[in-house]
Amino acid sequence: MLRKPVSIRVKFVMAVSLAILVAQAVVAGVFAWRDMGLYARTKQETLYAAAQSIAAAVAEPARRRDADGAYRALRAIGAIPGASYVRLEDLHGAPLAETGRTEQLVGDAIQSEPGREIDRFQLLRSRTLEVAAPVVESGTAVGRLVLVGDVSDLPKRLTDAMTLMAWGALGALVLAVVLAGRMLGRMTRPLTDLAGAMTRVGATHDYNVTMNSARGDEIGVLVRGFDKMLGEIRQRNAELAAHRDRLEIEVADRTADYRRAMELAEDANRSKSDFLATMSHEIRTPMNGVLVMAEMLAASELPPRARKNADVIVRSGQTLLAIINDILDFSKIEAGKLDVETLPVDPVEAAEDVLRLFGDRAQSKGLDLADRVQLPRGTTVDADPVRLAQVLSNLVNNALKFTESGGVTLEIESDPADAGRVRFSVVDTGIGIAEDKLDGIFGAFTQADQSTTRKFGGTGLGLAIARRLVAAMGGNLKVSSAAGQGARFYFSLPVTRGCSLTDAPRLAAPGACARLRRGRRLRRPFAHCARRRRFRRRELRARSARRARARARLVFVDLEGLPETARLGVASGGAIVAVSGLGEAPDRLLEDGRVDRIIQRPLASSETRSIADAAVEGRSIAASQKAAARSQLPRFPDARVLVVDDGAVNREVAAEALKRLGIAADLANDGVEAVAAVKAKTYDLVLMDGSMPEMDGYEATRAIRAREAETGLAPIKIVALTAHVVGAAANAWREAGMDGVLHKPYTLAALAHCLSEHLSSSTHAVPPEEAPPPEEAPEEVADVNPKVIAGLREMSGGDNAAVMRIVGLYCSHAPQSLTAIATAFERGDRTALGAAAHALKSMSANIGAVAVYTAAQAIERACRLDMRLPEAEEVTRLPALVESAVAEVRRLAEEGAPPARRAL
Repeated sequence: MLRKPVSIRVKFVMAVSLAILVAQAVVAGVFAWRDMGLYARTKQETLYAAAQSIAAAVAEPARRRDADGAYRALRAIGAIPGASYVRLEDLHGAPLAETGRTEQLVGDAIQSEPGREIDRFQLLRSRTLEVAAPVVESGTAVGRLVLVGDVSDLPKRLTDAMTLMAWGALGALVLAVVLAGRMLGRMTRPLTDLAGAMTRVGATHDYNVTMNSARGDEIGVLVRGFDKMLGEIRQRNAELAAHRDRLEIEVADRTADYRRAMELAEDANRSKSDFLATMSHEIRTPMNGVLVMAEMLAASELPPRARKNADVIVRSGQTLLAIINDILDFSKIEAGKLDVETLPVDPVEAAEDVLRLFGDRAQSKGLDLADRVQLPRGTTVDADPVRLAQVLSNLVNNALKFTESGGVTLEIESDPADAGRVRFSVVDTGIGIAEDKLDGIFGAFTQADQSTTRKFGGTGLGLAIARRLVAAMGGNLKVSSAAGQGARFYFSLPVTRGCSLTDAPRLAAPGACARLRRGRRLRRPFAHCARRRRFRRRELRARSARRARARARLVFVDLEGLPETARLGVASGGAIVAVSGLGEAPDRLLEDGRVDRIIQRPLASSETRSIADAAVEGRSIAASQKAAARSQLPRFPDARVLVVDDGAVNREVAAEALKRLGIAADLANDGVEAVAAVKAKTYDLVLMDGSMPEMDGYEATRAIRAREAETGLAPIKIVALTAHVVGAAANAWREAGMDGVLHKPYTLAALAHCLSEHLSSSTHAVPPEEAPPPEEAPEEVADVNPKVIAGLREMSGGDNAAVMRIVGLYCSHAPQSLTAIATAFERGDRTALGAAAHALKSMSANIGAVAVYTAAQAIERACRLDMRLPEAEEVTRLPALVESAVAEVRRLAEEGAPPARRAL
């Protein structure tokens, strides 16, 4: 509980009272001390004078030793004031006579001598004062007289004096308080008024109060300072009010400026997004047919070399998509909209995909490209498979770019710093990075220096994207390097729960793993292979290879030394594995029996591991030449699927792709037909294109959803088919109520995954069928790409009637698009011209009409991106190109043979 504060007036009165009391106490003490000294001297002098008088009276009796006479003389003591006892002693101290009170406390009497000051405190403690005088008769001392006086009245005398002084002090105090109160009232009134004014100002915030004091003392200075402070506050408030008024105007002006700037920035951002969306759509649409055909070709029964080449086509197309996605990813990263998924990913498979993708490039530069995996079989990591492949591809691509000699190794092993993570490292022997450049190497559009950009090219965007992708997957991309000593980029990802990084026991091999000295690129990968299987390694010359084969379990031969290895012959002994470059065809070595297995660079650790395991276990290392379908695609024979697309060629491509998955799909031209088809028949899945005339796919979806809500029917699964991956159109499918999206260009695997995800459990997938027999791919021509026609034939399982049907659709629809283009160009209708050119471009891409596709794309770009009409020459040359393309595709479809190359 807080006490009530004491006013300054009361404090002043209390201070004055205390001062008066202290002064009175000091004065009383001084006077008491002085009175005690005066009393002691007076008492001493009185008693000593009385003692001398009595001594003179008893001198005669003392001389005669007359006790009675002495006693009679001593009886005069009663007349002496304050004397209580007297004693006459002889010269030897023997008493002759005495009278008065003889009882007293031992040590109570104060022995006093003439001229000696008596101690005041001792005087207060004692009740008697003793003096002595000599008794002299005729000049001769005859004895001594002792006189004792009573001093017990001293305390009472002091008490009376102090009481009187106390009353005087009290009177003085009362008078002082009254006078001080009146004087302090006049002195403190200005302070009281000032305190009241301050309280009012604090409560009301009214700073217009003025005290106006004319006093010249300190209080006047204080009041005037308060008035000055209030004046400055009033001035400040006035300035603040004026500034606030000005600021409101400035804020309004700046807000308008910011709003205009924001609108301009949003317009620019929309333009960028529209540009990215349009370019992505334009690139993805023709790639749809190319990638689907290439994937089906790779999935067909082909020899290993041809199958690897087909894989390279597929992965190269995917790399082209990755280049597009890099730009889109960076835009998403900047916008904070990058999403990653977490799935169990086989790191070995991811590494080998990257090796196959960059094998040809490494071979062309004379570089060694290999992986080094130190993980148990079946180990998986939690990552986004697409993003992980993107990061590894970027790192390997950079390593190959900046390496002139030596090689690049992709190492995958348990993270030494964390047993629950797998570390990925890309190690090269390239130019390295200076230490002072390491900190900024991961910045966007950053390279070591400008000479690097001029010499090796690139934008410096890849590492920035890679590091952010790794961070999104729960890792941290780092680098260790020095100038001229190569570089190591590494990161780690968590192991999938349930996986163990403890490898199984390795079987020891009694034989030796030998290789030819000429095979310099085999040194590192096969040294690693030999260590894992505990092989005894030897490096041999060609002339000793025959003996080595007889003694060794396994002999690896680099075909760089083929003139020498030709002497190996067909002698019995250990297995010989020949290593060839990508695209080489040493099949004659297998036919002649000089080698048991041929593998191609880049060397994959899984392949060398399987060969070593077979050698240790005594199994044949020869690879089966029967082609197995690389993509084990499921089939959905019971699924009811509707394909909705305004492009006839696009519909046929989708229909043929679905046929490979065991589905006989229904087709619709636009949204109106799609709504009608859904009303007439029950479907398990609808593949809906977004941009269509009459009614687009999104409006059709809304109409279907509205009908389902009205009738209470179960919702149909609807998946958008679109090439839009950025911009407003990229998310339109979700706003329309669709269940998913399949981006063009899509692959058979992506289509199969989409079907598996969205089809109901009642529509079971069945194992894949035997792949159709391969056909030789014709040479590419300028007007038409025959590989697309061959891919259509592969997609239809060799059914040429389906190919003829697709070609017939193109031959009938292409002239219609030409008419629409000519009409729109004559009217100057840029929108209609762009739409017609887009339709012709799309159908030409799916049929392989390269020349028509290129010309139509140029017209569409002029209309939609450059916002202008194309040149007349660009339009007038289209009919001849279409006529030539129609003839070419008809001949390809009817004869199945490539046409002769014609000059453009």
